[in-house]
Parts: sequence; C-alpha cells; structure tokens
Amino acid sequence: MDPRRILSTFVLLVSSLLIASQSAQEIYERSAKVLSVDKIKFQVRSLMQSENYTQEQHFTLARYTDGKDSSSLVCFSYPKNIKGTAILLKNKSTLVYFPSLGRSRLIPKEDEDNEAFGLGLSFAEIQNNTTELSKLGTIKKGTHSYYQLEKKTKKQKILYLIDKKSMIIKEMDIYQNNELIKKVVIDSFALFHNKKIITKWHIIDYKKNKTTSYSVDKKSITTSFSKRIFKRSAISHCRP
Repeated sequence: MDPRRILSTFVLLVSSLLIASQSAQEIYERSAKVLSVDKIKFQVRSLMQSENYTQEQHFTLARYTDGKDSSSLVCFSYPKNIKGTAILLKNKSTLVYFPSLGRSRLIPKEDEDNEAFGLGLSFAEIQNNTTELSKLGTIKKGTHSYYQLEKKTKKQKILYLIDKKSMIIKEMDIYQNNELIKKVVIDSFALFHNKKIITKWHIIDYKKNKTTSYSVDKKSITTSFSKRIFKRSAISHCRP
C-alpha cells in the first residue's frame, strides 16, 4: 500500500488551491498524496479479504527525501513467516531482503508487475513515477469537483481523482490493456504537524477478486529516526 505509493498508499501532504492554468504535474506535486512527506515513519495494519481466505499483516513504513534522493522502506513484523522481510525503494531501484534466505535481491524489470507481499500493489506501482502525467480536465461527483489526471506507462494507465477543494487524491484507478484491474480509495486522514496524513485506505483488486484495507496506528507516526535505516547494508537489520 505507497505505497511512490500504496503501499499504496499512504501519507498525505495538503496544499493550497490550484489555479486552472496549472499543468498536470503541478497539480499532482501540490496535491495531498501517498508518501509525499519528506521524513516520516509509521506502523500499518492490513487486512486482505477474498471469497476463500482472510490474511492480516503488520508492517512499518518509512520515508526520507533529501533533494533529488528519495528512499522508502517497508518492514514486515507479522505474520511470523514474513517477519523481518523488508522492501527498500531507493531512487529507481527496488531491493528486497528475505530473512529466511539471509540475503537481498534486486527486483528485475521483468518482475516489477508481481505483487509485493500482499500489499495490494506491484513493485512497479509502489515505485510510481509521475513524470508522464497529463491533465484530462475536471469532473463533478455529487457536490464535489475533482481534477482528473492520467499517467501512462508501457503496461498500465493510472487515473487520479483529486478533490479541487481539499487537494486530496481521493481515488486511483489502475488499468491494464484498457481493463480496470485495481482501485485505490482514500477513506480517512488526520492532521500531523499541520499536514494531512492518510489513516485509512483500501485497494480493490478486480482481477483477483479481493479487497485489502489499511489502517495507520496514529500513535506510531513520527519523524524521529535515523536515515541510516535506508542504507543497503542495514536492510537485513530491519526493525518494525
């Protein structure tokens, strides 16, 4: 769930209203979105539900940005069979540490569309590069007006729905071969140091017929941690 994103999914930075002349990239950069706070760490509980099974996971998300360098870390603490597993996203590379094997592995391009340990998103979706955004216009749903942005890659198309008043990304629709395969929905948020932080969201996977919901432990949200946790040499010492 950056989430870079869903991890999907997951930290919101609020901004002021945008004027109509702004580009898609400017709208996105100034909107509230997943993992956009420069330095933050928090714990997440996820619950994956399908027709045949239910699976719960606990993990910690951390992010640190310094200029053009950006790092994100996902560290699993539950269930036992994946405890200590870590995903390090550093600039454009993705490194996964497997405690059962005692070694790390770089995710190759051909595996980027594989789902990342039940997070509801693929490694490619977590990396989510937004340099190819285009603005489709504005739409109205009920009493709310939204900006609609589009991002296209070689394999996917992502539609972002951004509330014009609050500048919060409300939904993300992920398409593959013109088929809607996933929907990311932001359910609630809270203020942290005058910034809007996602506290609940869910991902609907239409192809696998499952829904994964996420809830942030508000008491765990902090900016107090060392950036050393993002070093490749430290990933094997992942601590939730």
